[in-house]
Amino acid sequence: MDKFKSWTFEWWEVALIKICLISLGILLALYFYDYVAGLTWLWWVFFAATGAYFVVRCFQER
Repeated sequence: MDKFKSWTFEWWEVALIKICLISLGILLALYFYDYVAGLTWLWWVFFAATGAYFVVRCFQER
C-alpha cells in the first residue's frame, strides 16, 4: 500500500481547491473574529515577508 501517491491535477481542479481553501479561511475568520483581530499585526508581517521574498526572487538574476 503506497500512502504517498503522486497526483497530477488539472488547472480547474487546482482552481477549485483554491476556492475551497479561500472559503474556509473566510469562514474561520468570521467565526474566530475576536481572536484573529488581535493578531492583525502578525498577518501583516507574514504578508510583508512573503511579498518581499517573491519580489526579490522575481528580480534576482539567474
